[in-house]
Amino acid sequence: MNSKFKVLITDPYHQNFHIEKEILAEINAVVKVGHCKTEEDVIRLGSEMDGLLVSYVSIGKKVIENLHKCKVIVKYSVGLDNINLEAATQKKIYVANVPRYCVEEVSTHTVALLLNLIRKISKYDQSVKKGSWDPLVGDPIFRIENKVFGIIGFGNIGKTVAEKFHPFKLSIIVYDPLVNGKIISKYGAKKVKLETLLRQSDYISLHCPLNKYTKHLIDFKEIEIMKKGVFIINTSRGEIINQKALYKAIKDEKIAGAALDVLEKDPPSLTDIMNTDKIIYTPHVAWNSVEAEVELRKLAAQEVKRVLEGERPLNLVNREVLGDRGR
Repeated sequence: MNSKFKVLITDPYHQNFHIEKEILAEINAVVKVGHCKTEEDVIRLGSEMDGLLVSYVSIGKKVIENLHKCKVIVKYSVGLDNINLEAATQKKIYVANVPRYCVEEVSTHTVALLLNLIRKISKYDQSVKKGSWDPLVGDPIFRIENKVFGIIGFGNIGKTVAEKFHPFKLSIIVYDPLVNGKIISKYGAKKVKLETLLRQSDYISLHCPLNKYTKHLIDFKEIEIMKKGVFIINTSRGEIINQKALYKAIKDEKIAGAALDVLEKDPPSLTDIMNTDKIIYTPHVAWNSVEAEVELRKLAAQEVKRVLEGERPLNLVNREVLGDRGR
């Protein structure tokens, strides 16, 4: 039987895509795994594809202009900073994501990182492995109770983080100009301005998308406003923090510690890493669990299938395209 549709998976790393292939086989679609690392790879392999499943590679204006048959691009994540939405909309291509992807995983990772910072778990672990048995090597350690926890970005992950920290008896404050204060209050938190959050928080956790408004949202000026001894956790996007400003504040002891799952350059070179026990690094792994990956691949493939069958995506991002299509 001849194939009706062609779908490109751009992912450069994974080898097994049986979930996507099984779902798309239901509409007689042929799936090609491209292992694309550059825009040129996508153009070369995707120009005649009906749909794209995208992970890390950039899908810029040049790529969009060379997609001659594409009806839908689905991102294997929540964030869409590597896809040119304006160009896709102009080309009348649906762009969709998986907004509930890894909410449980990232929120749990955030809790683990902050508790590690507060209780100095990694520092004690390394000390013991070096032959020391010093219970004071992590001092000073302070109670988490009654501290102020600031959350920047209150989407699905930010909300779940607030829920998970509630039993710790923290005061939770939130900065998110797009979320109503009444919604924030339902999670036992209070909506505040960014400056207020920076001044009051003992712990700050970032959960906002990367865009022109949030790039270097945390910079030299913002760090100057913060309390001395603050802890910062970033499980969102590396470029939200100016890494130079953060490292300087760590050296100056303005910031007591940081936990970073993402950096401005991802993956980084060794020269990008500040070698200090005041920073915990994880390699952009907050999303990871067996269950999350299965769910992600299933939901993403179903979105492509849905569009190729003549429907609109459930999680359509560039809703402006609906007007262009007369729907």
